[in-house]
Amino acid sequence: MNVRIDSASSVGLSKDHRGRPSTPFLRERILRSAAVLFAQKEYDRVLIDEIAARAGVGKGSVYRQFSSKEELYAAVVIEGFAQLQREIRAALAGAGTVRDQVATIVQHSLAYFWSRRQFFALLHDPKALPRRQERLYHAQRQEFTELIGAVLRGGIERGSLRSDLDTRIAAEALLGMLRGINRYCREYTTPEAAVPLLVGIFIGGCTA
Repeated sequence: MNVRIDSASSVGLSKDHRGRPSTPFLRERILRSAAVLFAQKEYDRVLIDEIAARAGVGKGSVYRQFSSKEELYAAVVIEGFAQLQREIRAALAGAGTVRDQVATIVQHSLAYFWSRRQFFALLHDPKALPRRQERLYHAQRQEFTELIGAVLRGGIERGSLRSDLDTRIAAEALLGMLRGINRYCREYTTPEAAVPLLVGIFIGGCTA
């Protein structure tokens, strides 16, 4: 997962509060390592020591970047959500019809969260995140809802979708379908098999 590097972790631009030179790409390395471990194991089983070891840094370096495991987890989830949206926006450029656009959103979303089951489990209750991160998460989620809504409004304008479609409700319905498949259908389906079925049901309802 690609993550942004803030100014406090840029090469040669700062030192930590103890006066040590900043480690190149320190924050990025920690976030990458944490993302892998949080995707592999339940949240409670992931240890800061493991994250530090995977990143090749000391435990103290992790805590100088993130005050707690909760804050680190929140940063991983929020940045991952933002990265997913960037990937979807780029992929939408090659999707012509509204059906293809919805399929692009569904395909990328299912693929992303399929290997990150713990993200879905904790995002069911965003209030479990620290308050600042909770606000950032809600902002990212709202942006994602708006992205879906814009695709649907485009379909209405082109006459592909029903004119009385409430795009906000429809966008939330699509997100709910994605969550349901990720949480309850993993034992007997795959993202590849689920995409055409979900898209067919959703588009069918929006064009009836």
